[in-house]
Amino acid sequence: MTEHRRIPLLVAALLAPAAAGAVEGVIYSGSAYVDYYGIPDRSVGARSPQGVAPMASMRIGIDVNDDLSFTTKACISCHGIDAEQIALDYQPKSWFNVQFGRISVPFGEFSNRVDPGSYKTASPPLIYDMGRMAFGSRSAMNLGVLPLPYVDTGALVYGVRWLGEKIQVWYGVYGVAGLRGSNDIDWMAMRSVPYNDNNRVPAGGGRLALSYSANPGSFIGDANLGGSYTAGRYDKDALRAYEIWSVDATLRFGKLILRGEYASRKTDLDTAATGYPYQLVDSWFQKSGYYGEAEVPLGGYLSAVYRYDELKRSGTPLPGSVAELSSKSEFVRHTGGIVITPAAALYVKLSWELWQTTDFGDFHAYHAGLGGAF
Repeated sequence: MTEHRRIPLLVAALLAPAAAGAVEGVIYSGSAYVDYYGIPDRSVGARSPQGVAPMASMRIGIDVNDDLSFTTKACISCHGIDAEQIALDYQPKSWFNVQFGRISVPFGEFSNRVDPGSYKTASPPLIYDMGRMAFGSRSAMNLGVLPLPYVDTGALVYGVRWLGEKIQVWYGVYGVAGLRGSNDIDWMAMRSVPYNDNNRVPAGGGRLALSYSANPGSFIGDANLGGSYTAGRYDKDALRAYEIWSVDATLRFGKLILRGEYASRKTDLDTAATGYPYQLVDSWFQKSGYYGEAEVPLGGYLSAVYRYDELKRSGTPLPGSVAELSSKSEFVRHTGGIVITPAAALYVKLSWELWQTTDFGDFHAYHAGLGGAF
């Protein structure tokens, strides 16, 4: 669990002079992680991201008054330096809250665990990979279903309700600028200024999650079930639509934690574009996949994790795609790893991956990373 600490009022005044006089201080937290990603097969490695990559984040929150707070979060990752959140949060009731600005859109269970210190594997699931996927370039698989965190400009209305003493419901609906692109989603455009919409049509969506709180010491522990949905139009003329949905579940048996999630995206194609390698049958393509994950502690300083991933793309490859990409491309990945915690708030991740792909052959990869949180 990340420990929150309080910046002295003098620093708060420097960071937010308009609000410094109205609050006692500023809450901050953050993390830093360095990952080495290696692929022994040189022919695969030459066409995939490798080497050392930083992942870091810094979050600062200011309580303006009892009902209003301001949050900003910056991150450094494979896409560069980005403002992951700059938002005001109005929280008059537990069941009715409004967040607006540049927000982290709640999509999928993994959106709650995007910082490396919050998940045991060295890499994120394929369906939510942000940019370290083998053959994940725009001319190949073009990343996953929805790279996380999904950050966008807009507003979120959310709340929490208890159904009895054991079950909690979290719900949220939002309107945002939406994804951007011309013929498929341009993920780098989502991380590039200006952050305003590229068309006149906003996107919308929501998430619903049920949580069951078990009695302390129960072998069958806490459980969670969730579903997410979002849709919009992504090209500048607002002619091509996308639709994304997911379901997820988490269950604890003793010290064993099991997680699973399925996600799918249907994306309209530009039928007027030239250069398709096959004749267009459908005016859209579909990308879907899932992961199943198990993690268990092996003592006070060691944990083990195994994850099974699948990612599929069905539909005619886009103009300019690599020659190997077929109309039914599939990635399967097996990941086994350990996490060592030599000291409080520090961790070391070691993992080995077996990739099995329909278009690019089979290969191995490995990760070694060092991180910490405060």
